[in-house]
Amino acid sequence: MAVQAHQIQEIDCKIDALDDQTVAAFLDDSVKDNPDVLSRIAPIAARCCESLHPRGVYKVFNPAICTLPPDYTEPGIKLVGTMAVLHGEAVYERMRRANHCVMVAVSVDTTENIQALRVLLVHDTDDFAAFEACLQAMGGRAEEIITDAINEEAHSLGLHIDNLLQAGESDFPLDSNTQLLFYTQAERRLGFACEDDGSLNSENATLGVIGMYDASQRGRKRACARCRNRDFCSIRAIGMNCHGRRGKFKKSETEEKKTA
Repeated sequence: MAVQAHQIQEIDCKIDALDDQTVAAFLDDSVKDNPDVLSRIAPIAARCCESLHPRGVYKVFNPAICTLPPDYTEPGIKLVGTMAVLHGEAVYERMRRANHCVMVAVSVDTTENIQALRVLLVHDTDDFAAFEACLQAMGGRAEEIITDAINEEAHSLGLHIDNLLQAGESDFPLDSNTQLLFYTQAERRLGFACEDDGSLNSENATLGVIGMYDASQRGRKRACARCRNRDFCSIRAIGMNCHGRRGKFKKSETEEKKTA
């Protein structure tokens, strides 16, 4: 059976305009009602939209539950055809019934371009507050644009999606960003990177995963006969399967004390 490889999709997230109220929602509470800051939003937002070019990339993978010892003492999500394994109960609970796992990367622009614009526009603390709020608003809008694109692809397949789960959120480890960065080629395509611990070198970039789901699969037990990956499954090739047992996550010390 021929398998079509999923390609990295690049999405133009260019933003033509930002509404003042939208930007104001990203201001710190200490300056939300400051008229001097509010008056700076419109001109700074216009320059940001003119000068910065948000972009995003995503890639679709086929997920499989991975509980193979000795390396995986807790359930993980293996992305078929790669060396990537996503850990943590949050991502596991989302992806164990997903048809596809989508890696997503979004950036407002390169760190260099943002810093160059910051030097031009920021002259005092009021400018700084307005500028940073504009960047956050652009980042949020760019995430919406790429999510809409992923949602359209899901609908074309008869699927629906959940919301973005970022590394570092809940118990999805921050160092998962190194895998997300590698498989989306975000460093080369979008111009940002991450440290060894997974922290990003840009506050205006986002990495995460989104699941694609078939509503008819909810609550159904996984089985090789129903799996679309059965003809090329690497786990079946070694005489095992991904659904023979569901692993259990270790309880935290706090949870252990509660149940003691």
